[in-house]
Amino acid sequence: MDLYYDRPGESEAFRNGKLETQVLIIGAGSTGLAIARELSRYKVDVVVVDKHMEVCSGEVRGSHALIYSSVGLSWANSLILKSIQTPDVPPSKLFHRDSLKTRLTREGFDMFPAIAEELDIPFTSARRLVVAKTEDDFEGMKVLGEIWKSMDLSPEILDQEAITALEPHVSKEYTRGVTQVGDVGYCYPWDYGIALAENVVENGGRIILLAEVLGITPQNGGFTVDTARGSIKTRFIINAAGPYADEIAEMAGVKDFGLTFTRSQMLILDKSVGHLVKHVTCGVFRPGKSRLIRPTPSGNIEVLCSNYYPATYPEETTTKSEWLAENLAGMTEMFPELSKKDIITSFTGVRVFNTRDPGEHLFEVSAGNPNFLNAVTRLPGLAITPAAAKYMAGLLAEQGLELTEKPDFNPRRTNIPKFSDLPDEEKESLIAQDAKYGHIVCRCEGVTEGEILEAIRRGARTVAGVKYRTRAGMGRCQMDYCGTQIVEILAREMGIPEAQVLFKGFGPELVH
Repeated sequence: MDLYYDRPGESEAFRNGKLETQVLIIGAGSTGLAIARELSRYKVDVVVVDKHMEVCSGEVRGSHALIYSSVGLSWANSLILKSIQTPDVPPSKLFHRDSLKTRLTREGFDMFPAIAEELDIPFTSARRLVVAKTEDDFEGMKVLGEIWKSMDLSPEILDQEAITALEPHVSKEYTRGVTQVGDVGYCYPWDYGIALAENVVENGGRIILLAEVLGITPQNGGFTVDTARGSIKTRFIINAAGPYADEIAEMAGVKDFGLTFTRSQMLILDKSVGHLVKHVTCGVFRPGKSRLIRPTPSGNIEVLCSNYYPATYPEETTTKSEWLAENLAGMTEMFPELSKKDIITSFTGVRVFNTRDPGEHLFEVSAGNPNFLNAVTRLPGLAITPAAAKYMAGLLAEQGLELTEKPDFNPRRTNIPKFSDLPDEEKESLIAQDAKYGHIVCRCEGVTEGEILEAIRRGARTVAGVKYRTRAGMGRCQMDYCGTQIVEILAREMGIPEAQVLFKGFGPELVH
């Protein structure tokens, strides 16, 4: 299965302007792909287009991928953090039990463990712990308490001894805290997106990459969409273009919202210190100010102790030394045993908010054209996607799309085997089938050539595509050892010179 495929005659159809579909989804991020997977349950022809060489190449790569419910401690802390977007409204007034955002996030959170199991991706249910040590923190706890009250919640109150019992390595200066079990979990966002894409293709959907949308012409109750790969005729458009959704709406002549962006920098710590943090551990959030340290599925630690800063464009993801220092200060204050030497990489994530209603998602039929639907998410972005996909399918049905279930829909997808995690007998069996599973390419993560070849077979066409499918290059050395080998394998399998192998297909690339 190759996501970069053309079906028989498809290239010719593009050239002749005859490629047609019922539903065209613009954007192969987690939102667009979740909607495509939902539609692939039905006898509906669906095509996803994206301008990048890999799926999930946009803002999802910079997500911290916490999956949390809209009724709980995690949501309360998040409301305070995101209140930077609504400075005129007190955080305690931001919880709306019946809002679309609240409802879909709650439903999506409840659905996520089962979907992660179907898609064969790591998902961990977790405990959130909020700790406080200063008078300012204690005042912040009162604001949290007001939000809990509006949610009818009673989180467990902790003293210093109880905090230490849960997190033995957190600073003893934290004397008060609260905790809740079961309102948060985590996965890797690229695991989720890639798995969705593979399941879409397995169920007959089409994903066409390197197909940037150049123009949209409404005609005859539908649209002609011009892309960098050719033109597509479609009855419906779902605008899931993330940070470019306003531009897509403008192309279709139905723009009635704008987008604003914030960014924050995060750190990844080495697995050797992974045992020092057991839960999703937070300080008391302030508007635009986060202090969060948590484990990851692979045993690393992720640190988000950076403020939210304005971004002027979606790819403004540069890292800054002052933001690293900001993270480092917050990290060592909370967990004194962590240090700068434990950092293996840092990255900056961009968050998107719409200007019409910054506190809400836009899942809607456009007021300007009933066949153009917006699917524009804000945080939390991943948790909402399973429920949002069903909601969008319902909107399409209301607009006249017939949804007849496929009897042969297969919700299951099998992940690439993680060789280093397998029992010895399974490792031996894989090597017996293919000797390349006996060749370790990435020493830090124990990734074999066999895994890399399987990633390429499934659609990886860049170094980043291999990295996100296999974790090759995500360890302590950050590709110092395995990077050249990955380039060699990609070049060999794609039949191109090594100098033409790209890192991610956009932005700064490898120099050979």
